[in-house]
Amino acid sequence: MITPFFTINQDDEFIFIDIKVSHIRFNAPDIEMVVENEMFVFSLPPYYLRLRLPLPLVDDERSNAHYDSKSECIKVKLPKLNKGDVFPDLDLTSKMLARTAQKEFLMQEVGSTTEAAPVRGPMIQEMDLTNSLISPPQTSKDVYQEGEQFDWEVKQTMPTEEQETITMKAIKYGFDNQYEGIVGVSMTNGNDINELGNPENIAPNDRTIERLIKENIKFDPEYYGADYFAAKYPQPDDDKQFKDIMEWRSPVVTKFLKWQKKQQLMPVEERQQLFPVEFSTQEQEQMLQLPKKSYLIEDKMPLLLMLVSLLFSYSFDMRETEGDHNIESAWTVGKLTPQIAFLDSQIVIPGSASTSLLRATVITLIRRSLCYPLHRNFDLAMKCWDDVYYTMRGGKRLVLKALLDLRELFRFHDVYYVYTKIWMDDLCAWVISDQVSENTIRSLAHDLRKELGSLQKTEITFEKVFNKDSENEAMEDEDADEIETVNLAEIEKMVEDYQNEMEE
Repeated sequence: MITPFFTINQDDEFIFIDIKVSHIRFNAPDIEMVVENEMFVFSLPPYYLRLRLPLPLVDDERSNAHYDSKSECIKVKLPKLNKGDVFPDLDLTSKMLARTAQKEFLMQEVGSTTEAAPVRGPMIQEMDLTNSLISPPQTSKDVYQEGEQFDWEVKQTMPTEEQETITMKAIKYGFDNQYEGIVGVSMTNGNDINELGNPENIAPNDRTIERLIKENIKFDPEYYGADYFAAKYPQPDDDKQFKDIMEWRSPVVTKFLKWQKKQQLMPVEERQQLFPVEFSTQEQEQMLQLPKKSYLIEDKMPLLLMLVSLLFSYSFDMRETEGDHNIESAWTVGKLTPQIAFLDSQIVIPGSASTSLLRATVITLIRRSLCYPLHRNFDLAMKCWDDVYYTMRGGKRLVLKALLDLRELFRFHDVYYVYTKIWMDDLCAWVISDQVSENTIRSLAHDLRKELGSLQKTEITFEKVFNKDSENEAMEDEDADEIETVNLAEIEKMVEDYQNEMEE
């Protein structure tokens, strides 16, 4: 059976469902429709649609359906059980397709032939999907309370010998560490985003260590210094121009800021709680392609950090290409995101000096933005962080639009599509679910803003090998090389000193 494309709208009294039934000979007697409380079932071979709406409907004489030949849609009109009910999230169409917890547990996606490893039980269970999905009005107190639930402190635990054995036997990665055997295969097809030497057999701590080592090797102080100079002291004949990408403004962010300013001028009781976001037909079709399952995540922190990472990488590419993705966009996003390039979801090694996972993630992403892209500049990275903040302040739907755009970048690539399988499909579906609320996104935005406000250039450090003597002597004497820690403030000071000398 085929799940048809559909859209759902409402007024005060009715729900309107438009079901696309293209390329078939319409025959009214073949249609079957059932309404039972929150459940709506539509069948017209080869199409089948079962929706679980957030609030109950009623099937009475007011119900009707007709076929519109011009749009090739069956337009269904269903009365609400309680007039005046507001059905939330009707634009998140894939959310209406989710099964109940009991059926999902029993069926466990029977017939699925994905390359992924069997999914653990909690991933496809939900305590009560039929509960009301209406989000309570958001107040500053709600945001504060939800924000308090985010404990970004790095956990310190002593692994037992048994845990270490289990870890080595079952090394997985991706969304909620559910996948294996996918990235390794992609290496034979030329996956140049992946930087792990052996992605299928490397423990989480070793992924982090390998990432840190390779970032230190990749960082070029002279490259950074040259880009810093080019951005601050631009010349007409420079190979790279920073002015345009630094001044570029995201259309989405611009629209949000105008809306926010308008809301501030209105009386408090008339202000909208959420930034209005509409999904295009293409985006709605993309949501229907997502996994039809519910999620119960034990530890949301790695997934929230992945959201932050992806939004930064996405914002960086949007700014560098001035809003027009190019053939390198998927590579750029993948390289900047440690959870993709190194499958590193933990970011820090337990017991390290880092105290905040969110701050460590911010620093990691800035480090990577100074190692891989064409433009490597701290102020450019901070501009991208501003875009991330305002995207999250725009709410869950604005974040979802960015994720759907990212998903398409990977999905249509001959090699990088593996990251759609291990990350993007599940992440998009999870964000749509009730596991991620508007308050969750807003609180994350405020926590991020707080970390960025206190970030210093001296915190962005790299370990580099410098030769004490000449190159030949260094080759003869292993002790001639020494590792020094350099930070961005030191490099910029050297550039400024050089500029002052040139002016004298």
